[in-house]
Amino acid sequence: MKIIVAGGTGFLGKKIVSSLAYKGYNVCVLTRNLHKHKNTFSNNVNVIDWSTINPSFLSDTNILIKLNGEKVDQLWTKSVKRKILNSRIDSTKMLFDFCVRNEIIPEKFINASAVGIYAKESANYNFSVDENSELGNTFLAKVCVENERNADIFKFFEDIDIIQLRIGVVLQKKIINLLSLNLLLSIPVPGNKNHYFPWVHADDIVGFIHHSLDNNLIGAFNLVGSELTTHDTFFKSILKHKKSIISWVIFLPKFLIKFMFCNMSEIFLYGPKTKPSRTLESNYQFKYSSLQEALLNLSE
Repeated sequence: MKIIVAGGTGFLGKKIVSSLAYKGYNVCVLTRNLHKHKNTFSNNVNVIDWSTINPSFLSDTNILIKLNGEKVDQLWTKSVKRKILNSRIDSTKMLFDFCVRNEIIPEKFINASAVGIYAKESANYNFSVDENSELGNTFLAKVCVENERNADIFKFFEDIDIIQLRIGVVLQKKIINLLSLNLLLSIPVPGNKNHYFPWVHADDIVGFIHHSLDNNLIGAFNLVGSELTTHDTFFKSILKHKKSIISWVIFLPKFLIKFMFCNMSEIFLYGPKTKPSRTLESNYQFKYSSLQEALLNLSE
């Protein structure tokens, strides 16, 4: 089985590509910087440029995985917001055109989206959401909606299965270390103690992609830890993980977060109880069902 991964050179992409290659899949990584990434992966991974036209090599591709998009954790100027939106839309069209040029008829398209699709401008979260819930109305919610809607271009290929991965906050060691420093110094953190924090371990994103390759899945799936965790519990779990003598967490008031971060505040205030209902119904078993276990097994 041949798989093309677009956006496979980031933190998450590298894990996915390496895991697929280890399992014996024939993996090709699409990149704009061939020279930079030609030695990023093992010899059994092909790194190719977006301009490649080679139907004899690529036409037997079965699976497409799209992970790329401008990062959202940066200052939201008008130009950055355009990049965040357009990068996701444009890369979908580019991948479709790449398939046409290389005579690829994919059977499955796996598209990275985010749980931010449920975010509300009011940031009042006294409710639960799952994959069948009403969609949000914030900037990031609209980005996710457009990202998923534009994936429908692949319906041009008959009988293709389109899977939307609505990914939560991916735990990374460097981010946890940064957060723990603030907490240990009792620096107030942006958030709401009663809102829910949609964490997920990278290994479970990798695991669910393998699960989706092995099963006939279609539609949207929330990739968040099955242990539903409030902001308060999340940050206190970090303190416990770091064996801190400090047991309290100070949160910035909501009005101050909105004043300081403006519309970026949705990143910090997201908080519906986000349930991975369809993910669990698909019989996927999370590798890390508890936050403490996930924190103990961060590789990077």
